[in-house]
Amino acid sequence: MNDPRILPATLTAQSFLAITADEDRQLQMAHVQQQTIADQSLEHPLIDQCLFEGTTFINDNFYRAELTDVIFKNCTLVNCQLEAASLYRVQLQNCKLVGTTFDHAVFRDVVITDCDLSLANLNEVKFTSVKIIASRLVEVNCLDSVMIKTQLTRCDLNQADFSGTGLKALDLSTCDFDELRLTANDLRGCHLNTEQAAYFAQQLLGVQLA
Repeated sequence: MNDPRILPATLTAQSFLAITADEDRQLQMAHVQQQTIADQSLEHPLIDQCLFEGTTFINDNFYRAELTDVIFKNCTLVNCQLEAASLYRVQLQNCKLVGTTFDHAVFRDVVITDCDLSLANLNEVKFTSVKIIASRLVEVNCLDSVMIKTQLTRCDLNQADFSGTGLKALDLSTCDFDELRLTANDLRGCHLNTEQAAYFAQQLLGVQLA
């Protein structure tokens, strides 16, 4: 796991909307604070070595966004479209990402902590060296994705759908859910606690425990 290569002391205060005036749609070495960005549409924006704090994104469309060495703290990204985005060495801390779409994205060296991703779409995503910690993934759609060296720790996964996503070597034992949607093949090689194993034995195999 590689951390973002960013030195906050070297960043300059900037408006996110400066990216709209840049010919290459690039924002670099920026510290963006307490801004609201709504209903913006940018194709292939390049965001490099940036820190976002207390920033709100609502109904924005950033198709094929490339985020490299970026930190989000106490931010909101609600109902945004980041389809086919690339996230490299990105951290999200205490952020709200309800209803945001990351379909066909690539996550590498990403850490998500204390975030709310309820109702988010993460279909056909490639996760490599990703940690999701103490976060809500309620009713998340994560279909046909690939998880390599990925960790889910102390997360709420209730009614999440992982159909078609192999969970081999993934440890779900610290996570909570009353219902989780997947197939027996998806679950193969996954680490579970006793209560979770009993749930899947009944749901997927029809086993009735005494």
